[in-house]
Formats: sequence, C-alpha cells, structure tokens
Amino acid sequence: MELLLLTLTGRSLGRHYIAMFESSHNVSLKPTESWREALLDTRAMDLFFTVHRKIREDSDMAQDSLQCLAQLASMHGPIFPDESARVSYLAHLVKGLLSMINGIEMEDSEAVGISNIISNLITNFPRSILTALPSELFSSFITCLTVLTCSFGRSAALEEVLDKDDMVYMEAYDKLLESWLTLLQDDEHFPKGCFVQPAVQVFNSYIQCHLAAPDGTRNLTANGVASHEEEEINELQEDDRELFSDQLASIGVLGRIAADHSIPLLSSLLEDRVTRLHGQLQRHQQQLLASPGPGSVDRKVLDDLYEDIHWLILVTGYLLADDPQSETPLIPSEVMEYSISHSTEVDMNTTLQVLGSPGEKASSIPGCNRTDCVIRLLSAVLRTSEVESRATQASLTELLSPQMGKDIMWFLRRWAKTYLLVDEKLYSQISLPLSMAFGADTEGAQWIVGYLLEKVINNLSVWSSEPELANDTVELLVTLVERRERANVVIQCENWWNLAKRFATRSPPLNLLSSSVQRTLMKALVLGGFAHMDSDTKQQYWTEVLQPLQQRFLNVINQENFQQICQEEEVKREIIATLEALCGIAEATQIDNVAVLFNFLMDFLSNCIGLMDVYRSTPETVNLIIEVFVEVAHKQICYLGESKSMKLYEACLTLLQVYSKNNLGRKRVDVTAEEDQYQDLLLIMELLTNLLSKEFIDFSDTDEVFRGQEQGQAAGRTVSAADVVLYRGQEQGQAAGRTVSAADVVLYGVNIVLPLMSQDLLKFPSLCNQYYKLITFICEIFPEKIPQLPEELFKSLMFSLELGMTSMSSEVSQLCLEALTPLAEQCAKTQETDTPLFIATRHFLKLVFDMLVLQKHNTEMTVVAGEALYTLVCLHQAEYSELVETLLSSQRDAVIYQRLADAFNKLTASSTPPSMDRKQKVAFLKSLEEFVANVGGLLNCIQVSRAMSDSDDDAPQLCARTLAALQEFYAETSGLDKQIPPEEKFSVGAVEEDWRMSQFWYSDETARRLAEEVLQAAGDGGRIACVSAPSVYQTLKRLDSSTPATLLEFDHRFSVYGDEFVFYDYNDPLSLPEDWAPQSFDMVIADPPYLSQECLSKVALTVKFLTKGKVLLCTGATMQEDAEKLLGLKMCSFLPKHTHNLANEFRCYVNYQSGLDS
Repeated sequence: MELLLLTLTGRSLGRHYIAMFESSHNVSLKPTESWREALLDTRAMDLFFTVHRKIREDSDMAQDSLQCLAQLASMHGPIFPDESARVSYLAHLVKGLLSMINGIEMEDSEAVGISNIISNLITNFPRSILTALPSELFSSFITCLTVLTCSFGRSAALEEVLDKDDMVYMEAYDKLLESWLTLLQDDEHFPKGCFVQPAVQVFNSYIQCHLAAPDGTRNLTANGVASHEEEEINELQEDDRELFSDQLASIGVLGRIAADHSIPLLSSLLEDRVTRLHGQLQRHQQQLLASPGPGSVDRKVLDDLYEDIHWLILVTGYLLADDPQSETPLIPSEVMEYSISHSTEVDMNTTLQVLGSPGEKASSIPGCNRTDCVIRLLSAVLRTSEVESRATQASLTELLSPQMGKDIMWFLRRWAKTYLLVDEKLYSQISLPLSMAFGADTEGAQWIVGYLLEKVINNLSVWSSEPELANDTVELLVTLVERRERANVVIQCENWWNLAKRFATRSPPLNLLSSSVQRTLMKALVLGGFAHMDSDTKQQYWTEVLQPLQQRFLNVINQENFQQICQEEEVKREIIATLEALCGIAEATQIDNVAVLFNFLMDFLSNCIGLMDVYRSTPETVNLIIEVFVEVAHKQICYLGESKSMKLYEACLTLLQVYSKNNLGRKRVDVTAEEDQYQDLLLIMELLTNLLSKEFIDFSDTDEVFRGQEQGQAAGRTVSAADVVLYRGQEQGQAAGRTVSAADVVLYGVNIVLPLMSQDLLKFPSLCNQYYKLITFICEIFPEKIPQLPEELFKSLMFSLELGMTSMSSEVSQLCLEALTPLAEQCAKTQETDTPLFIATRHFLKLVFDMLVLQKHNTEMTVVAGEALYTLVCLHQAEYSELVETLLSSQRDAVIYQRLADAFNKLTASSTPPSMDRKQKVAFLKSLEEFVANVGGLLNCIQVSRAMSDSDDDAPQLCARTLAALQEFYAETSGLDKQIPPEEKFSVGAVEEDWRMSQFWYSDETARRLAEEVLQAAGDGGRIACVSAPSVYQTLKRLDSSTPATLLEFDHRFSVYGDEFVFYDYNDPLSLPEDWAPQSFDMVIADPPYLSQECLSKVALTVKFLTKGKVLLCTGATMQEDAEKLLGLKMCSFLPKHTHNLANEFRCYVNYQSGLDS
C-alpha cells in the first residue's frame, strides 16, 4: 500500500519518493500475502476512485492517481487466496472503472491513464477470470471499451491532422487496440459472436476517420472546417504502412472478426473510389485532347481519391493477410471460413470473369453479386492497378500518385505470398473458390502470374525514377519466384525471359534503376533460374543472365590501363553495377542453389579484393566491396562444409589484411562527421559477426550440398593458423597446420578493427550496437579464447564491457551482461584464480550487483543480469557476502535493515554454496524476481547508493593483490592518481575529461561566455548551481572566487573543491543535501550527460527543485522539443563549442532575457 499511496500524498513527501514516481513507468503490482487484508478490502479501491474524481482537474495529480489505479488493475500473485477472490476483486474494479468513466467528461490528460488501466486489467487477469464476471457486467465493460476505442480513434486522427506535439489520444488509442488483440487472441473462451458488433463499430470508426468527406471525417476539425489546405501524402515522412503497422494489424484482426461486414464494405468503397478515379483521369485526358499544352489541373479531388485509396488498400492488405515473415504464411482462418461459408452462393465462372477483367467495373459484369467476396476484394485492387497502368499508357503519369503505386505493389506482394498457388495440404479445410482461382495448375493462377509479371515490367519502365516504388515492384518480383512452385509458373511467361535479357544487357530504362533496385532485381532473376527447366534451357538461361555480368567485369578490370581509367564515371558505374549484382546473387542463396552460387561468387571475390587497393580512396566503392563479402558470409556460411568454409575464411582474411594495410595510421577523429562516413567499420564488424554465426547455425553436412560438384583444391596457398595468430605474437611455425576456425579469423579481424574504433564512434547507435553484438558473440561462442588474447586487446574488451553496462543504452547493457555469463562460466571451468579474466569478473560482480539492487531496470534486464550475477556469485562468494553486508550496514533504520536482510537471506536460501548446478541457478533466478519486486522500490526510496558512494570506509575491501591488479587494469583510463596543482585548481582540463562518464569540456571561449552569463543572471551574491557542468563552475570561480557556487557532479575527482562539490547522480535526481531548501538557487546551469529524453527528464526534476526561476540548459539541438516541454526553455543563438568537437550539434536554452541571444 505504501507504494500506491506515495503518489497521492503529493509535495509533503520527501524528494526521493517524488522523483521515484515521477520517473517511473507503468509497473505491475505483485504484493505478498501480507498485503491481502489491506488491498483486497473494497474500501481501499473505492478510495482511489474517489480520490481521482476529486483531483482529476489537476492534470499532474490526476496522472498519479490513474497510475495507482493502473497498478491496482495489474495486481496478481499470492495476494489472491483463490480464483473466487480474483473474480470478486476484478468485478469491483470493473464496476468502479465504469462508474468513473460514465460519470465524467473525460479530460485529455486522462486518456492514457484510463487506457493503461484497461490494458493492465485485460493483460493480467486470465480469460477464465474475465469470463467469470457477471454477464451483464462483462457486456457493459465491452461496450465501454468499444465506445472509448472509437472516441480515442477519432481524437487521435484529429491530433494527427492538427500535428499536435503531445499525441495523448494516439497513445491511448494504440493501447486500447492492443487490448482488443489480447482479447481476440483467446476469443474461444468468450461467448460466440460477442465481439462481432464491437468489431464492426471499431472497424467502421477507423475507416471513417481515414476517408475524406462526405463519407468520412479525414482532415476535418471538430467544427467541420478543413484544418489545412490541400496536401498530398508526404513521402518524406515514414510510410504509413510502417508508421501505423500496429494500428493496421489490430484493425485487420477486428475486420476479420466481422468479415461478413468488413470485406463487402471494403470492396464497395474501393470499387467506388477507383471508378471515380477513372472518371477523373478520363476527364483530364479529354481536357488535354481538347486544349493541348500546359494547363492547370485541380488536384484536390484527385488527391482526396488517392488518399482514400491509400488507406483502403492498407486496411485490405492487413485484413486479408498477416505480415509475411515466414516462407509460407497462411490465409487467416476467419477469411477462409468466411469464403467457405458463402461458397454455395458463388458462381465460379462469374467470379473468374470478375477476377480476369481488371479493365472493367465489377458491377458491369452480369451476375457480379454471385462473386466470391474475397476474390472480388482482390479484384478491386487489380482494378486500381489497371487504371494506373492505362493512365501511364495515355501519358497521364504526372497525374498519378507514386504512393498509390507503392500501395498496390505492397498489397500484391503481401497477397501473393499468402494466396498465390495456395497449398491445400496446409489447411484442414479449404475454400473451393480460392482453390479454383489461385490453386496449383489452375488457369486463374497462371493468369494472375502473367498479369503481375506484366505489371512489374510496366512499373520498371514507367517508374524507374521513383526508387521506393521501383523497390516495392522488384520485391513483388522476388515473391513470385522465391518459392519453386511459383517460379515454375513464372518462367513459362515470355515476359520473364525478355526481362532477364534486357537486364543482362543493361538495356534502358532498367540500367537507370537505382543500385538497390538493380540488386533486388538480380536476386529475383537468380531465384527464377532455379525453377524447373530442362538442362539445355537452364544452361541457356544462365548464359544469358550471368555470363554477360562476368564477361563485362573481366573486360573492364583486365584492361592494361585499368589503373588509369578506374576513376572514369563509365568504368565506376560498371564496377558498382557488378558489385550490386553480386550482392543480389548472394541474397538469392537457398539451400538447393548454394553449390552453384558459391562457386560462381568465389571466382569474383579475389578480384574484388584487388579492387580494394584500386579504389582505396573511394569509400563508396570500398564499402560495396566489403558488402559483397558480408552478403556471401551472411547467406552462405551456414551451408558450407569444412573445405568450402576454409575458402571463404581465406578470402575474408585477405580482405581484412588489405583493409588493415589501407587504413594503417588512419585517424578517426572527425567526430562532426555523419555516421554513414564510418560505414566501412560497420560492415567489417557485420562481416565478422556473420562469420561467427557458422558456429551456432550450421546446416552443412561436410559439403553435402556440393556433392557431385568438382571439389578441387583451394586456389593458391591455404590459410595457415600462423596467418591469423600473428596478433598473438606467436611464432608462425608453432601453429602451422592447425585448422583455421571462424574464431581465428574473427579475432584477427577484431584486432584490426579495435585500433580504428575511436571513443567518439561509439556514440553512433549503429556502430555501437554492431560492435557490442560482435564482442558479445565472441564471448558467448568462444569464451575459452578470451583469456588467450593479447594483454591490450583483453583490456579493451573488458573496458568495452564495463562501458556498455554502465554508459550505453539498455540494449547494449543487456548484450554486455549476456557476454559476462559465459566468461564467468569459463573461469569456473578452469578454476584458475590468478588470471586477468578472474580478476576482472570480481570487478564486474559489484557492477552487476549495483545494477540489480540499486538501479532501476526492466524485467527483461533483471533476467539477464540475474544470470550474470549468479555465475559471478559462484566465483566470488566471499566478495558477494561483503557487498551484502556493506549494504546492510549502511542502513540506520532497524526495520529497513531487517527487511533487506530477510530478502537477501531468501535470495540465497539454499543450504549448499551456490554452484553451476542448473537447478540452483533456476531457483536463484526465481527468488531474484521476487527479491526485486519486494525491495526494489524500498531501495530506490532510501539513499543507499549515495551512502555507498560517499563512504569509502564502507566500500567492500578486496585483497591487496586484487586491488593492485584492478588498478593496473584501469590505469590507462582512470586518471585518478593525478594530483592537481593548487595554482591550476580551477583551470578547465585540470581534471581530464573522461568520455566513459560522457564528459566533454567546453572550449575556453565557451566556458568563459557561459560563466559570464551565469554570473550576470545570478546577480551580485547570487547563489549558483552548476549541474554536471564542471568547466563552467571552474571558469566562474576563476572569474570571481567569492561567488557562492556549487558543483553537482557524478565524478568524485571534483571532490577537491571541498564543500562546493556535491555528489550527483541523475538517476536519483532528488538525492540532494537534506538542508537544501527548495528553490534556493538564483541561477541554475545544467549540462545533462546524455542526449536522451530519459536523462533530461530526470535532470529537469533536479533543476525544478533548485531554481528560483532562471535556468540555462546546455544540451543537443535534438533536445529542443524536450527542453521546451520539460522546462519551458527557448533555444539561444549562441553556439557552444567543446575542446573536442562532438558529433551532435550543441545549443543553449534559457527561460529569461539572455545575453546569449545577442
């Protein structure tokens, strides 16, 4: 109860409690049996509903009260003695919720909170409990959920139109749609058909919000007036099918529940829009014929039609098919059952006529009402496609919408994966109309394959200048040939052969397609080549498709003057086109074609390595060369037996050596560069990761897939172990003859990559994630090789793991924790206690302990960190006991001490010492979950972390030998042993910046400008707080040593400033001296250590507590919106600089009249 009540007692609580809840997320509640009497008392719940009604007009307090109710809705665990208690509790909760919602006019600020309550309720209570509710109450709840969903959906659409910053209704709408999905996943537990009418209402509401007036409400304000002028779909933004994929998936599922309503509705709406579009285009054509030449075209009607069609096609695609993530996605059961239930009313001849007549209106075909509705809905999309094609033939392309073309291609690809050549063996029952129209060996399937192929060719000719549309088009082509059954039909089409010849000869306009589109087109053509053909036909096909590629490439690179002409545009285009084609060929790899493709590609790889030298000053080409190796390793390594793997390892090793030679001495210091300028490093790490995958994904059977092919000997010399262990400083002769493994090549590559990786590069998300993914794989797959690494490389890896755990994103932190477990297990296996790895694991024990016990983290992180902690505890049991004892001894409150002691005793309750026994580990992890749930909030409320950080005497004491080793291990980066001369005490840089703590000092000019600004804003004798801004503090103290300034800083090296230094951890934003009164500083300057909303929101809590009013914030330009939202700050014109240039643009923000704007 204490955790729930904290948010309701407002400002009378201590700062630490407030901070904990202001920064917390929606957490489920799992109290123990001891809370049963208090929380199961209905009066307690009634109190929370009553409190909310009283305070709901205060948006801040209302959010807190709704969070309490959301936690009550999530309550589960041993607090419920039996199922009847859960039913009673849920019934009272639902009654209170319905009473609260029905009795109020909802505020905007309540939408998300109420959606969280409903989501928690549906997610946490089993279906058996929900169905046990009185039927009238359950029905009222579903009605309320339906009304809320429709209402939030309309408000969300309005938010989007008005481009609001705070999309509260969109968030609430998404949450409610997720709740519907949760209910519908187990709909067999509920009364049959109970969700049909709600589904109809939610579906209709969604459609209405996305159609233009008069049928819909899109782009209308509450007053019925257009909210903005005519607009096309903004193609610069993320595509709607991705941006709203979760919404569309939910609406698709709801549409299936009400298939009798939704499928005919979509057919009718789409047919109507396409007919109107056709009419509009015809009128424009007649106008052009009547008065040739440029003329004005009123696009308002066209644009409205295009956007209507856009949303109707998206909804249709999500209704008819699931995301095609698997190779053989199935027709949704609801769609199949719908088609089957109406099959007796269907006339197949009419249905096939409607399907095969996309040039005609379905309503104009006699007997169209006896068409299968699923097929008729597809026909409406084909009709849209046909109208588009005929418009291009009539030279009306400029009137068309590329977005509509993309939607058509996306839909046809999604549909073809699921329906085309439907495999009846995968279904317990099959719709006869669907089987007859799209099944194997049917005229319908052959016709539609031909139609789709013709559409692809037309698109590539007309839309070659639209990369996204062209890419969607070739992705459809890949779908047509990626399954052998479909490919067998495709290659019978003459258009397919014509397309292959035109592409192989680089005929226009195919040669004008973007590189990525050409790559995917080559992938499709290669996949088609493995369809069923006689040997002569297959040989002819490969001769026409692949031989020209090889011949042109050799003709270019074998010219005597190639070195002189290599930079000519025509030559570079040919090289790039070849490299893109090779990537496409590699991407086409399947288990039944890998033998042919591997041998073909290996002939190219050695030549590609030679190009690394030729184009070493052309990064784009170098990146593409590396990408060829990345794709070959990614797609083929898992199928290769030992001899073929060795050939690939050799090629990759040679590539790495050439890359290393060309990058020797290269400095990566330009931190102002964009991330894509480091694409080569990203690709190298991706290549190494792909090679490692061989060790855990291996489908080969000693070259079984190459049986019948000439094995031969590896061309040139074989890679010896000596080649790849040079970095270990061993003699080549000692290792000669040993088989090269993926680990050898990868570790060699890591030794090349690490010197090229600068500290600043880890700020780039893609580089950072790929780097940690790579080193985690190495630790997981080959932990025994880590202790064998050279000293410097070992130190770098250990430092990287600590940095990732403590200073990077949660995803990176999780990767590092996953790497720790196998390393600790390796130490346990060897039983060697004097190795650097064993010493390092002792250090990591405290880091993981602090993370789990003293820091906030999600449930997923608890599991991963728990596995690492258990393994580390097995290694260092005495040190773990010291950590626990230190934590307990820091507690002054006897009650808290006893609660913590009991929790730790329960955590390691086993009578036997922890070991690598799996049962013990599972029991520990289960106990850990309960431990975190029971004491996590308690530890966040008390000042444990500060007590442990500030008291050196209370810190765990390791033996002298261990401490010496650890100090040596981190000597290079710590800088803690440096003494600061008195005369330089306040010099910027006297304390060296440590990027591990995200420290980057301002330039002298910037530090002085900011210090002068702060002094002026504070006024004579004004009290100044410098939050994570030490260089400003140092400078203002140099300018005026008498200024009453305080530095709030995480780094204890700044404790040399005595009483003016206060330890500050933004994760505990209100852990401040108890004698500090709120709003007691005349001026606050803050420089949050990280550019994240989470970090700034916590620092903002500190700033609000400290400042009397004036605030100066220094952070990235990307944080402008958050700075205004959290602190009401405006950006200044002044541009702060750092001693080392940062990749992210920095700006200053203030809430007062500032000299930084002059």
